[in-house]
Amino acid sequence: MAESEQSQANGTNPFVKINGRIAEIVLNAPERRNALSLAAWARIPDLTDQIAAAGDIRVCVLKGAGNKCFCAGADISEFEATRATPSAAMHYDEINVAAFKALKSLPIPTVAAIEGPCLGGGLGLALSCDLRIASKSAFFGIPAAKLGLAYPPDALTDLLSAVSTSNAKRIIYTGDRFTSEEALTMCLVDEITEPEDLSGRVETLCATICSNAPLSIAAAKRAIDEISEQSGHIELEQHRLVAQLCIESSDYREGCRAFLEKRKPDFKGS
Repeated sequence: MAESEQSQANGTNPFVKINGRIAEIVLNAPERRNALSLAAWARIPDLTDQIAAAGDIRVCVLKGAGNKCFCAGADISEFEATRATPSAAMHYDEINVAAFKALKSLPIPTVAAIEGPCLGGGLGLALSCDLRIASKSAFFGIPAAKLGLAYPPDALTDLLSAVSTSNAKRIIYTGDRFTSEEALTMCLVDEITEPEDLSGRVETLCATICSNAPLSIAAAKRAIDEISEQSGHIELEQHRLVAQLCIESSDYREGCRAFLEKRKPDFKGS
């Protein structure tokens, strides 16, 4: 993909790259296995705001810098300063949760491209994405119990949206690390690839998403997320109105014409 726009990376803070209709949030501390400082956590909502305001972005990829690591979680070396008191620890967790919510609130599909460590808060970030594609080099875990921490309830909700209750307890109780194959079995990830194939597979997936009708995808994401979060108790009429907007769109007419003409549709998001 030809890169058309890139925000300036600020030290080891995450940054955004925009390549056509695909945005990438890059976790940018490869010398620390992309472990995130408090400042880096606080940066993520700003980046999602940039993407939301950028125009015709169809999908967002979350990845680690350096092509070896996704994210080893929070930077524990600064915990004595940033989590020294109960109030400071609560503030830290609030910033973590704000990062997770910012990713989940993006109206476009989000894909975590995972290689190497995906631990603690790094796994929380991956679970905040719609889809998770992992290299066979990836490994996963939440070591909160080994640090004497309580994993934030908001993040536990995301974990339980992916895995069974017993697997969530296994991950939290043991603090163990799990291979990509084990993660696939537990539904922590949706797909695994050979390490050299990860980038190409994510690019292909993003191209497929970009080729489909963005209004349809946005309506589906909103409905699926609300059904999941509210155990099926949602305002159905509201979602019927959103679906009606799809029917009234130019993209719907284009999709029908393209099907009849046996060609690839050119969706505009309107």
